[in-house]
Amino acid sequence: MERDPQKISAVLADPTRYSIYQYVLVAPDPVSAAEVARRFDLHPNVARMHLNRLTEVGLLRQRTEKTGRGGRPSYVYEPSGSAVSLTTVPPRDFQLLADLLVQSLALLGEGGKEAVEQIGHSFGRRLGQEALSKLAPSLNAANGATGPQALLEACAMALSRLGVSARVIKGPGDRPSLVLKSCGFHEVASAHPEQVCHLCKAMVEGVAQTCAEVPPAVTQAGTVPRGDLECVYEVDGLIRLE
Repeated sequence: MERDPQKISAVLADPTRYSIYQYVLVAPDPVSAAEVARRFDLHPNVARMHLNRLTEVGLLRQRTEKTGRGGRPSYVYEPSGSAVSLTTVPPRDFQLLADLLVQSLALLGEGGKEAVEQIGHSFGRRLGQEALSKLAPSLNAANGATGPQALLEACAMALSRLGVSARVIKGPGDRPSLVLKSCGFHEVASAHPEQVCHLCKAMVEGVAQTCAEVPPAVTQAGTVPRGDLECVYEVDGLIRLE
């Protein structure tokens, strides 16, 4: 879909509509007009109007969801998955720059792969340190070992800096898993999934290493650029001793 910056700016200029867009971005599941109406104290028709306007300019996508009660299926809304940039005047094609840099790294073979991993770990550790500094009071109050759930919440907070909605779920064997609702680098990752997904895994590893006493094992169990609905990282051995 061709994005019109002026139309997008006009749609997001409404404070309520902007808040609704932010709400849908971080919601763990697609939302309905009724849910938005309850959350923002709006009439359902007004909530639906806001959601439809966000859909018309490509910020959200609409799909049907069967209710199981018969009758017409209801509509739900979720992020479109595409980034929106309104700040570059005159235009700057940063996506082209990212594409060229990723292609350059791919030409370097194993050396490029090692560089991606090193940069990802370094940046991830920086994100983790920022998150831990914000959570330090609550972690110190735990008196002893901080469990994997609290530490993974710190990881999720750190990764939200990448423009994704991160949450913690129970994975196989009740092991905590980190789920990213969307890919923070979707436009580049869709063209270069191997390199970008490797970078993202390294960043998650870097965050987890910072949040744990012993480096945990991170398994990439699902990725959006490779066709999965969400990016899922299973984290083993996440514990911090105070």
